[in-house]
Amino acid sequence: MKKTVFGIFAGLLVAGFLSSCGEKLLTAEQMTAKINEGYNQQAATIAAEMDKACTDGKDARVAAEVERLKTEAEAAKKAEAEAKAAADAAAKAAKKKK
Repeated sequence: MKKTVFGIFAGLLVAGFLSSCGEKLLTAEQMTAKINEGYNQQAATIAAEMDKACTDGKDARVAAEVERLKTEAEAAKKAEAEAKAAADAAAKAAKKKK
C-alpha cells in the first residue's frame, strides 16, 4: 500500500513539475494586443521615415519647378516678341507695295 501511495504521489509530483515547464500560450486578447502594439510601433516609424523622405527633397523639387516655369515664360515672351516683329515687318512690306 505504501508503494502504491508513494507511486501515485511521485507521479502527481512529476506531472506537476512537467505542467509548469515550458512556454505559456497567450490568449486571443493578449495575442491581438501584442500584434497591435508591434503594428503601431512600426507604423509610427514608417510614417516618420516617409515624412522625412518627402520633406528632404521638397525644396529642391520646388526650386526646379520654379526655374522650369520661368524658362517657359521667357521662351513664350521671346516667341511673342518675334511674332510681333514679323507681323510689323509684314505690315511695312504691305505698305510699300501699295
